[in-house]
Amino acid sequence: MTQVTIEVASILSQRTKQGMVELTLNGEKTQMDIAKAREVRDMLQQAIEAAITDTLIFQFMRERIGMDEDQAARVLLDFRELRQGSKSVVYPS
Repeated sequence: MTQVTIEVASILSQRTKQGMVELTLNGEKTQMDIAKAREVRDMLQQAIEAAITDTLIFQFMRERIGMDEDQAARVLLDFRELRQGSKSVVYPS
């Protein structure tokens, strides 16, 4: 797995004099207002919970139901579709 470097800091906007969040991902910086930072936090939390669920579903299909990896992966995709609402969300273009 590739090493990912993440840094997060609070800053004060020189222009607006409001607090902001600066996010650096592998050296690429972006700044966002507090509302956007909260939105990103929420999206990250949802993705974490979904990843945990994906792991549990895959393991259950393999270990308890006895499916091979390909079958379990197909079932997982069906669960993702149900969770996320449509194929276009599971397979974004």
